Amino acid sequence: MELIPFSLWGDALWCGQEVVREAPHEQAIRSLFPDPIPARGADLDTEADLVPEPHNRFDPRSIAVRVQGKVVGYLPRDDAHRYHPVLSELVAQGLQPRVPCHLWVSEWEPADWDGKGAQGTEFHASVAVALGQPHMLVPVNLPPPGSFHLLPPGSGIVVPGSEVHPDVLAPFFRPEGECWAYATMHAIEEEDSIQDRHRIVVEIRLDDEPVGRLSARLSAEFLPAIHYLADMRAETAARVAVRGDRSASEVILYAARSHDLPATWPDGLARSPVASPQWHYWATKEAN
Repeated sequence: MELIPFSLWGDALWCGQEVVREAPHEQAIRSLFPDPIPARGADLDTEADLVPEPHNRFDPRSIAVRVQGKVVGYLPRDDAHRYHPVLSELVAQGLQPRVPCHLWVSEWEPADWDGKGAQGTEFHASVAVALGQPHMLVPVNLPPPGSFHLLPPGSGIVVPGSEVHPDVLAPFFRPEGECWAYATMHAIEEEDSIQDRHRIVVEIRLDDEPVGRLSARLSAEFLPAIHYLADMRAETAARVAVRGDRSASEVILYAARSHDLPATWPDGLARSPVASPQWHYWATKEAN
C-alpha cells in the first residue's frame, strides 16, 4: 500500500531532535551532497520520513529516518519508543509521517596523510529533525468536510473568546494540558457600537462551533485569503492549539497572514478523506 505523505504538525521550531547514525548510513548521507564537498562543509534543509520498523530484529519499536528514500539514521532508542505509538497509528491509517530535516557534512584529508598510497578522507555528518512532543504531532479532530485549504503556520495569536462555554472546548482538553486541532476561519459581519456601523471580522470555529473573533485590525490581515478561498468555494482552515482545562483555557491560532503567504499559494485544495473507523479512533481516543 502506498502511503500518503502527512507533515506532522508538531510544536518544534527548529531541527533539534538528534538522529543516531552508524557507518552504513554515511554512504547514504554522502550521496545527498555534491562531490566534492566544499572545504567549509555543506548543509541541506529538506524533509525526512519517519518510518516505524516493526520487523526490525534489533528493536521492533525502532524508527528509521529516510531522506529521498535513503535511511540516514534512526531516532535514539528511548525517543523512538516514545514516538512509536502515534507514528505507527498514522502508518496504519495509510499516512507517512514527514518532518523537516537538517543535514550537515564535512570532508577532509587527515593531517598526517603524506600524499602517498591510497588517499583516505575523513567524513563527518550530523542529522537532526524537527519533532514536537508525541501528543503534539497530530490534530485531535477531523479536518473540515468538503474542500478546504490549510493556511501555512504563522506566529501565535491568542483568540479572544472569554465568553465561550466550557462545554464547547471540553472535547479538546487533554491530560497534557494542550493539543492541536483543525479550526476554520470565517468572515462575518458584526456591529461596531462605537462607530455605529457594521464591520467584517474573522470568526474562529472548532468543529463549526464559534470559539472567538479576531479584532478588526487582525481580521484585516486574514480576510484577503479567506475571501479568495470563498470565491473558490473552499473553506479556510488553520492550526490552533487548545490549552488549559475547564477552569481556564485559551485557543491560540497559528496561521500565516495574507501578506506572508508564498507566491505559489494556494498550491492545491485539500478534501477531507472519508472518515474511516481507524481515523475516528485516532481523532477521539484521547478524549474518551
